[in-house]
Amino acid sequence: MRRIVAVLVLVGFVVATRSTAAQPLDSRFLARKFVAPENAPSMITMTDMNEGGERMIVTGQVTDGSKPLAGVSIYVFQADAKGLYTTDGFNSDDRARLHGAMRTDATGRYRFETIRPAGYGAPQPMPAHVHYVVRAPKGYKSLMYQLWFEDDAAVAKLRADNSLFKLPDWVAIRPITRDSDGVWHTTRDVVLDRE
Repeated sequence: MRRIVAVLVLVGFVVATRSTAAQPLDSRFLARKFVAPENAPSMITMTDMNEGGERMIVTGQVTDGSKPLAGVSIYVFQADAKGLYTTDGFNSDDRARLHGAMRTDATGRYRFETIRPAGYGAPQPMPAHVHYVVRAPKGYKSLMYQLWFEDDAAVAKLRADNSLFKLPDWVAIRPITRDSDGVWHTTRDVVLDRE
């Protein structure tokens, strides 16, 4: 039930006529477990090779709009290739099985390897996505973001079904391409707002 409500709320945001500045951190994601250790690397692998699904690599850079921001904590989490966050019957995103934490390097860059997630929900499926919990350095707002994929049929359906479709600032629909080894590649840059 919780997942269905979250999907309906998010779809409501997506079809709204004006975008939001950003998605504030939900209180569930203020816990220490959603913050990367100070010495966390800027490149991680979230899933091993036994995880079902197609391999995907996401890269990006965190800036304030003009300069790169080093040491920013990025906690990412997602559903698996079946659209499930957990396998215990309680599909809660704050207990996502596929997750990882990193910190941006000196040039504000990060990279993670995972599998391409599936969307979920009915009757209108939620676009497949990766959640970002970004804990900003002093002077910047800590926020949540999402990465959606340009080739996702659920994104195309949202656009076709609603002429008022306006993407919230906290969602980025990005192109995704597959290399000769079958690995998907996409980029999600993040611009942090000052407090």
